[in-house]
Amino acid sequence: MKKVVSEISGVVFSLPWLVARDEGLFEAEGIDMEFVTALNSGKVTPTENPEDVNPILGHVAFEDAQVSIYRA
Repeated sequence: MKKVVSEISGVVFSLPWLVARDEGLFEAEGIDMEFVTALNSGKVTPTENPEDVNPILGHVAFEDAQVSIYRA
C-alpha cells in the first residue's frame, strides 16, 4: 500500500476525507491514509490588505514535509 499523510483541519474541510476513510475507499485504492491534526501556527489578525495574509498559516506541517497533502 502507498502511505499518504494528510492534515485534518476542521469538519468543513475534512469531513469528505474522514467519510472516505471510514467507508474504506482509501484501502480499496491501495492507499494507507494517515491523518494528523493541523497545528495552529499563529494568531489571525483581521486585515483589508491581502499582502498581510500569511498563505501558509495553519499549514506548517505541509511546509515542513510532515504531511504529503493538505486541502487547497
